[in-house]
Amino acid sequence: MWLVELFHSYLPPSIVVAVGPWQLHWYGLMMAGGIAAGYIVTRFSWRKRGWQVQPLDELMIWLVVSGLIGARLLDVFVYEWWYFKTHLVDILYVWQGGLAWHGALLGAVPVLWWWARRHHYVFWETIDSFVPGLALGQALGRWGNYFNQELFGLPTSLPWGIPIAQSARPIDFAAATYFHPVFLYEFIGLLLMAFLLWRLGQRLKISGCLLAVYLVASGLLRFALEFLRLDEQNIFLALRAGMWVAGITVVIGVWLWWQRQIKKAPQ
Repeated sequence: MWLVELFHSYLPPSIVVAVGPWQLHWYGLMMAGGIAAGYIVTRFSWRKRGWQVQPLDELMIWLVVSGLIGARLLDVFVYEWWYFKTHLVDILYVWQGGLAWHGALLGAVPVLWWWARRHHYVFWETIDSFVPGLALGQALGRWGNYFNQELFGLPTSLPWGIPIAQSARPIDFAAATYFHPVFLYEFIGLLLMAFLLWRLGQRLKISGCLLAVYLVASGLLRFALEFLRLDEQNIFLALRAGMWVAGITVVIGVWLWWQRQIKKAPQ
């Protein structure tokens, strides 16, 4: 219980260490840890398929760069344009948070398709090899939100509620004491998802279906958690941007499953 009590009362710092003007942020460290964990899992996946792992190292560089660019751009223009339109320079400050995993997919998938065609890999089988590692990396990256004092939810009296600095709270909840750790809920959900996707990947025979399962499961998880989140987002037709993106993700996942089941052939 001491761990819950510590979590219940601890205000985390955003910076790991600072040496002069140089600062190492927890957010960046967690993102790097998530990428590393995803790479290790994907490396195992490639070995199980009998693939050489050396090409993976080259591919990871392309995917990380394109994924980070896509993640930042989606967050800026879909979730937080209300802020960035008057703070354009802040778009470059990625260590302050604001990376959307949907954008990472949008940025990385075309690069993966190009790479697979160029190196004669089956695209759908290649993308499935990344899915369990993607879920794990996404889960670990969520801890960066904790140290940045973001991705928290409505006030709560539950013993695992977390304190939030006054400067990070919405004005309407300035008097609240503890808040739902939405990042933790998503971390747990994604961690379980990563394990199940790894096991499921050994059973699904049609390539592309593992990606479809991930899209549906992660979209449903995100949609549910949007009802708790307090971060300000763009609103479209009375729904938060996150709800729209999560819903579209589920629809794409269902459509992809249907398409791959019909074709039943690698492409």
